[in-house]
Amino acid sequence: MLTPERKAQLEEQRRQRRRGERAENVASWYFRLNGFLSIPGFVVHPDQQRRYPLTEADLVAVRFLNSEELIGGRRMVDASLLTDLAPAPKTLFLLVEVKYDLCNINGPWSERSAGNMQRVIRRIGFAEPEQIDDIADAMYSHLRWESQSAVLQYVSVGKRANDGRQRTYPKLKQIVWDQIADFMFDRFQQFPEKLPSDGRTVHEQWPDFGRAFGRRFRTMTGRQDAREFVWSYIDEGAK
Repeated sequence: MLTPERKAQLEEQRRQRRRGERAENVASWYFRLNGFLSIPGFVVHPDQQRRYPLTEADLVAVRFLNSEELIGGRRMVDASLLTDLAPAPKTLFLLVEVKYDLCNINGPWSERSAGNMQRVIRRIGFAEPEQIDDIADAMYSHLRWESQSAVLQYVSVGKRANDGRQRTYPKLKQIVWDQIADFMFDRFQQFPEKLPSDGRTVHEQWPDFGRAFGRRFRTMTGRQDAREFVWSYIDEGAK
């Protein structure tokens, strides 16, 4: 029989897990709106048979060099936080780590001896076999690799930027929830055509957070409302 202390501990673990899932939901929609094709929960498998995977990336995403979306003949401008990572004409690949609060880097991605960078680069498939070790070395050292045609970038998403990690890895890209909320508010303010006309129903193809944001957007008066809604959704879920 579980003690009250153990029950409270398990409930807190469930609460944290649900918050993490909602945070990944928000981040996934942000990258989707910016033209990325993505795989959530990208599992890195070991070279030899074993019971458990080695690690996973919360999101692996790619944005191709000619990506754009037109609405009524107008081109949507994607977030410069992302497009500036890959000067044209380059394909942008991202390894994304999503945190509820402080941005960070998972240990398996910073430990050279584990070899996880080589595995994920090999599985994504954009590099020749003889390039993999050099690309992985650049990622372990800088969390960024760039060639004439492609960029591989590590991105950490969370509520607060991690100054310590930024000093260690100056090329690390950190994106906070307020920046994501600002982008979403601006996108739908500039392109209200993306929202359903009746202001109540939203596209069923949208993820849970997208539907919640779409329903609430018409009552927002500015970026601050969007910021408060994004954080409330991550913290407590849709109401």
